[in-house]
Amino acid sequence: MTAQSSSTTIPEPKMADGIVDWRTLIGHSEAVQATEPTDNAFERFRDHKQEYMAVLDEQRPAGVCARREIGMLLGGRYGYALFARKPVRAHMAPTSLSVSVDMTVDAVLRAVFSRAAVEFYDDVILVDSEGLFLGLMHVHTLVRLQTSLLEAHVEQLQAQRREIAVKNEQMETDLALAREMQLTLLPRRFPAFPPDASVEESSLRFAHRYLPSTAVSGDLFHVLPLDEHRAGVFICDVMGHGVRSALITAMMRVLVQEACANASDPGEILARVNRGLIEIIPTETGVMFVTAAYAVFDAETRSVRYASAGHPAPLHVGRGKGTVGFLAVPRGDFNPALGVFPQVDFRDYERTLEDGDVVLFYTDGLFEVEDVNGEQLGTEGLANCARSQASLPLTGLVNGIVSAVQSYAAQGFDDDVCLLATEMPARLMR
Repeated sequence: MTAQSSSTTIPEPKMADGIVDWRTLIGHSEAVQATEPTDNAFERFRDHKQEYMAVLDEQRPAGVCARREIGMLLGGRYGYALFARKPVRAHMAPTSLSVSVDMTVDAVLRAVFSRAAVEFYDDVILVDSEGLFLGLMHVHTLVRLQTSLLEAHVEQLQAQRREIAVKNEQMETDLALAREMQLTLLPRRFPAFPPDASVEESSLRFAHRYLPSTAVSGDLFHVLPLDEHRAGVFICDVMGHGVRSALITAMMRVLVQEACANASDPGEILARVNRGLIEIIPTETGVMFVTAAYAVFDAETRSVRYASAGHPAPLHVGRGKGTVGFLAVPRGDFNPALGVFPQVDFRDYERTLEDGDVVLFYTDGLFEVEDVNGEQLGTEGLANCARSQASLPLTGLVNGIVSAVQSYAAQGFDDDVCLLATEMPARLMR
């Protein structure tokens, strides 16, 4: 169905003691009887600006019909002649949602926001305690109500922690401490492979840049030694940035380590992290999702196995061949972000690496920058930046890419930035 017009007037939610009077959220009461001909509905839509209209069996709702669908139906070359006199019941939306004035706020919002995307913007029918039609509520009104409830919840939490809310200096101190604690979640030094090898002799090498946009960040990366020749590499980007996102990154670090202790396949690890995240984050706090990628680098087989959860595709720098491309998943594969669906199977993908190859993992803050003309760099632009720095040593490559992006960006970085590089160096002769 089509989205509501942005010009629709949204009623102010009326609440008393935490109870919503749903009647105050009615946007309109336009309706047509199910037995009326479809051209009656067509004419009614012409007389008002609403996008949806209730279809009634006397006083009880049978569903809704949409301006766009009725207009397309009768506006075609032969549509009016074929469909105008047929009852409007035959041209209702496939599904509709009715809620009662007796329903709780949680029940209504859960019903509304669990709808499929194709029907998300359909008006919601409101009925009285006997199931009789009262009117239609716009989804924008219910979004506003949810926002009001969330804000009220936040205000309550802030009141309970008034020592933080009223003392800005203390808050700054706390943020500084939070930043220090978050930085401890990042690797202080990268592991060597085998463990007793020097950095120069390690069969896997790493380098990174980590640039939070605020005191604390929603980006996180981790490198885990799995055995003497394999390393697990994880990167994630929590929706938004600031304290809330930073708290989620701390949870992600714990979830990843627990998942790696019980699974070895990248796809299974992401699935375990996803289930753990959904168990931790309550749905009533609003939408919170995390894009992530996990890869296993094997220095013996000279390969990488990886899985993605809605995360930008890693860059593959083939130094020997002078190529830069993406380790992208097939277009048809479903790889949603973590924290959205409770049961998801994340597939593994494997690529062979050659001597000197580098795989670059990054968050979207690195390529969602704009030049003076407002043109975004994008992932292809980021690949060009990597291509121009490809001949540099690993640390120089990482620093060079960040510098190239900064030169492109007119206003610098306005989101958290994380860039993590893994190199498969040439085997040393022993």
